[in-house]
Amino acid sequence: MQFATVDYVILAATLVAAVFGLFGGFSGALAFLAGVGAAAASVRFGWGALESRIGSPWLLGLAALAMALVAFGIARLIVKKTVHKMLAQPGDAIFGFLVSAVSGFALSVSAVYALNRLGLWESGEESLILNVVLSFVG
Repeated sequence: MQFATVDYVILAATLVAAVFGLFGGFSGALAFLAGVGAAAASVRFGWGALESRIGSPWLLGLAALAMALVAFGIARLIVKKTVHKMLAQPGDAIFGFLVSAVSGFALSVSAVYALNRLGLWESGEESLILNVVLSFVG
């Protein structure tokens, strides 16, 4: 079986993520992932408190966005500074390349799978990479 167009999309997304990880380093990649987790957690656990104080849906959304951005920034700053002090070059760049390549691959395969399951992109069924990953996962 040969690669379909969607397989090249998955590989290109993985390569782009890996190159960004190479220049951003492990500290940057880990800080980004920690920031996203902190932003999601802050909105998840702070939504009730915001909802009880703010009546307008637009203001509620803006307050949640502001809370997520602050949590993202604080977590990213702390993790990046801490990891950057512990890991010197070229290890930071190499591990950043690897972490970003794996997370980029996982994200692109997940996106193709989700779009395929939702019926928004039928060519996902032809994907050799997606079929191999699904054979390992389930």
